[in-house]
Amino acid sequence: MDFSLLVNKGVRSMLPYRMGKPVELVQQEIGCKNLLRLNAGENPYGMSRKVSKLLCSRLDRLPLFPDPSAYTFKQFLNKHYSYAPFHITAGADSQELISLITRAFLNEQVSAIVPAVNSFSLERTVALTGARLVKTPINDDWIPSINELLAAVDSSTRMILIANPSNPLGAFMVYSDIEYLLDRLPEHVIVVIDEELVDFIGDGYKDLYPLIENHPNIAIVRSFSHAYGLADLRVGYMLSGSDICGIVNVLRDPFNVSQLALECACEALQDKSFINFVLKRMQTERNRYTNFCAYYGLPILDTKTCSVTIDFANQANVVYSSLLREGIFTRPLNYLGLPSLINITLGHPEENDFVLARLEKIVFEVFPQIAKRESLAEEEKAQKIQKVVDYKQLKIKQFHERQKQKKQAAAQSKAKGKTIYAP
Repeated sequence: MDFSLLVNKGVRSMLPYRMGKPVELVQQEIGCKNLLRLNAGENPYGMSRKVSKLLCSRLDRLPLFPDPSAYTFKQFLNKHYSYAPFHITAGADSQELISLITRAFLNEQVSAIVPAVNSFSLERTVALTGARLVKTPINDDWIPSINELLAAVDSSTRMILIANPSNPLGAFMVYSDIEYLLDRLPEHVIVVIDEELVDFIGDGYKDLYPLIENHPNIAIVRSFSHAYGLADLRVGYMLSGSDICGIVNVLRDPFNVSQLALECACEALQDKSFINFVLKRMQTERNRYTNFCAYYGLPILDTKTCSVTIDFANQANVVYSSLLREGIFTRPLNYLGLPSLINITLGHPEENDFVLARLEKIVFEVFPQIAKRESLAEEEKAQKIQKVVDYKQLKIKQFHERQKQKKQAAAQSKAKGKTIYAP
């Protein structure tokens, strides 16, 4: 029996399912004991100490089922951010919430729009529903084109999904752009904004929540996996109008998020010092990569997320394979149709020391012109140093000559019975 004939069209289009290789298997294949994982946007600084302390103190809760309504979590968000509880849906990270809302509203008779190279995860989620996927062009700065999004809307359009910032390129649409888009869309088109990486934007971000009042067709999805370091706990939440919230909750499993995860999320939001530390460190390490690329003439995308994206032209595959042999697991962007780009998660400073040192070696090997330029630069530097040395040696020689001449003059004067006081 061919069971693939029995499944929904969207699921059938994704068969056969190919799971990514586990880290342990990759380590065996390349013969590396300690693989440096810089391909998933994981937080190299772990989690807040306050969260870690809370985890240890709540182990007695593990035998108990979590609160299916996430009441305490919603009350926390209401108290600290003024989010109405009936606008909040708790989920097992942003992926589950996006899966739920697409399952609720998409089917084979409608279409959904996702900007090009914005998020492969969003494209895949749409495909699984069987809905027709429409990809719209982006601007030169990688930001989705609002005019193209609006032009793509037709009578079949049910949803627009945008990762903001885009994942992993980090292109970011500001508040006014999203408000402009919502003002011009028909009410039946639901706009899902995936803010999985938004915490890294910092002061440049304005909360989209107020838009819900006049635009009940918007849904904002957030995650605790990256900046807060809670990837393994699988926790996130969605902000939407009460109607969408109620519909999504019909599909949501009652115990989809552990109570431990919800409590840790609350604790993480309260520890402002930790998140500020993470953002500051990320900026410092991002600058190191930016300076490296500027020095060696490698294009790098201007982003503010937890990773950097570098353009290695037609040598990207060679660079990726070389890094992997060194035990560095990065993220080539072939799957987005961008074969020249490699995305590298910003690691701990010591990890970045290791990566940049290996990357420098690889760049010299695969880009002869850079190696030649560096060789010429070193030669020119050596020549300049030699000129300085030669000049100093000449000055020393001249000084000794003058001293010798003065001594000879003094000796001659003494022989004649005169004393000359030389300065």
